[in-house]
This record gives sequence, C-alpha cells and structure tokens, in this order.
Amino acid sequence: WTWVPFPDSSCANGTSTGIGVNLSGSPSSRVVIYLEGGGACWDDLTCYTLMTAVNFATGYGATNFTADTAVLDVPGGFFDRASASNPFKDYSYVYIPYCTGDIHAGSNVVKLASHTAHFVGYENVGAYLARLVPTFSGADRIILAGSSAGGFGAALNWWRTQQAFGSIRVDLIDDSGTAMPDSALGDAGVSLEKTQGAAWNISAAIPPGCKACATDLSSLYGYYEKAFSTHRAALLSYENDTVLPTFFGITEAQFTEGLNQDIGSYFGAGSSLKYFTNAGAGHTFWFTPTVTTGTTSVQQFI
Repeated sequence: WTWVPFPDSSCANGTSTGIGVNLSGSPSSRVVIYLEGGGACWDDLTCYTLMTAVNFATGYGATNFTADTAVLDVPGGFFDRASASNPFKDYSYVYIPYCTGDIHAGSNVVKLASHTAHFVGYENVGAYLARLVPTFSGADRIILAGSSAGGFGAALNWWRTQQAFGSIRVDLIDDSGTAMPDSALGDAGVSLEKTQGAAWNISAAIPPGCKACATDLSSLYGYYEKAFSTHRAALLSYENDTVLPTFFGITEAQFTEGLNQDIGSYFGAGSSLKYFTNAGAGHTFWFTPTVTTGTTSVQQFI
C-alpha cells in the first residue's frame, strides 16, 4: 500500500487528505475503488458533541492510513492477494478514506456553532477521479465499492464515476449502505433525511436524470436499474442491521420492512441489480466475506 496525498482534497476540519493505492503486479487490468465507512453527522451536536462520524474533527492523513493497512490486509478479505478464492486478488486497489461525515456525498462548507464544517466528500471523489481515470485508462472494468457510509457513497457516486471512465464499464458493490423508501422511514425519518441532505447539499450528488431521488433516495435503485441495465450492481445487507436504524431514526422492524420493499421493487429476477442478505444481526460484510446464507458465502456471491 502507498499513501498518495491530494492537496486539492479536504477533510471536515479543512486539512487535506488523500487515498491509498495498492497496484497489482499481475497483468490484471481491473480496479477496485473502495470507499471507507464510519458513521455520519450533520449538525453541531452529532459532529462535535456526539462525534458520530469518524475522523471528522481530527482529519485523516498518512499516519492514519498506515494504521489502517492492518485492517485492509485481513486474511481472507477482498484485499488479500494471497487468498486464492478472493475474486479481486489480481486487481489494483484504491482506498478512499472517510473524514467528511457526509457519506462521501457532500458539497457544502457550513458554520456549525463555533466550527466550520467542510462537508465535501463528493468534491473529494471528483478530485480523485481526475487522477484515477488517466492512471487506469487501460482498465477493462472498474468495481466501485464501499461499506456503510461508503456504501451510500459508492451508490451516489456511481453515475459520475461511470461518466468519468467513459467506455470502461463501472460496476457497483454497495455493502450495507441501504437507502430506505419514504414509506419505511415515516414522517420523522423523512424529516431527518431532509435535514441531513440539506446540511450536506446532497442534491449535488443526485444523478441529473433521477427526478424522484430528490424526495426518495431509494429511487436511486430504480434509476440505475434502467440507466445501467448492462452493468451489475450488488446490495449487501443484514436483514437486522444493527447500525442503520439509528442513522435513519427508525426501528429495526422499519429497517427490515424498507429493505424488503427495496428488494421487491428493484431487485427482481430480470434486474441487473442483485442482492445478498443474511437473516442475522450485524453490519457490513466487506471484511467478513465468509458469512454465508444457505450454501452461498458473500465471497461466492460476489
């Protein structure tokens, strides 16, 4: 792994950040771009008192990345080149850290009490793509992936990543970044989602062709099903997610109902969108790919 600083990027505290890269030594011409997760925040209380988003007040640099490489290289994971069963073992890897608290989808610098918060995750991804596209101009496939906040971020940045790479197909793996339909969120959940979106200016990250996404983010799945019908996208989720209900301000039962609505509406047999769910309780699968449903593990599904 190598840390690559980006002076034109910014964490929430205004300091610059960067990305980690691990280039394949094999002839592989495929790339995994992975967005880190780690909570979210949208006001003075959540960002600076409760601190519900990682690295928000402290930033993220080379020292943080060095510490994280031990997690990235977990045996059997999707970054483990020594694992014969890892479908990505010969790919080049790009790791995008998370320090903006905005699910990698913000375009807003705002004053929160005595602090200035840089919700600029979406802007950072743009800066990274400006260098990643020419770096991997010979690729024949890009996998855009992310977990939790990074899963939301991967989904929201899929369209512009495909746009940036042009004729090179970009596929999506959204690990536990499950958008909820408004019917599952209820009035309180919808209100909270609007508050979060306004703080981050998430409208800048919405695909221009997805009119319904402005009021119901789960419509993103329906948009992609039609817009990227020749691509592949995967949603990974525990049926009883232990983190997202709190993020959405809903109950676990509401989350499960929303997940089932998403699957029923957008992930049918003929859809380019596929899903892997597990009936247990937990959150994210990227670093535990041996979790199995029936006779199929996450790794085998991917």
